[in-house]
Amino acid sequence: MKKRKENMTPDYRKSGYLKVGRSVLRAFFMGERDLRELASILLCVETFAYFSEGQVWLNDQVYFCHPGEWITSYTEIEELTGIDRRQVKKYLVKLEKQHFVLVSNVGFYKRIALVNYEQSVQVQHGEPADHNPNETDRNNSGGSIWDEAMNFYNPGNDQKGAVN
Repeated sequence: MKKRKENMTPDYRKSGYLKVGRSVLRAFFMGERDLRELASILLCVETFAYFSEGQVWLNDQVYFCHPGEWITSYTEIEELTGIDRRQVKKYLVKLEKQHFVLVSNVGFYKRIALVNYEQSVQVQHGEPADHNPNETDRNNSGGSIWDEAMNFYNPGNDQKGAVN
């Protein structure tokens, strides 16, 4: 491992970003002990979840891993967070009930998948059924900003610089 990877550096382009909710961070820093440990487990899973598809070798076995999944053990999470292994199991069950993660068995290991890790952005073409063309946005007299933005993606528009 290179020395650069051992230290914290602000080179975001090389290390990427981690999207963490404010409520999780607030619980991690200011919550009571149970809430703080729950947030710690979730942050640990979010930190070490794989960001792309790949293969994981564990005990001479190859496992295919999708983005947002982490194949690990309760003992490894215990070592990373300092929380007892039995508590780790309890907190993962709690996170699963709250729909943050999905936990499944992979041999002696656990596959922990983050729920909604890769949410697809769906662009709606055309007008929604409940849209009234006579209504105008309060802040814009011609139409909403979303209508103007979607106009760039419609093949029939005559604007310069449009994406067709």
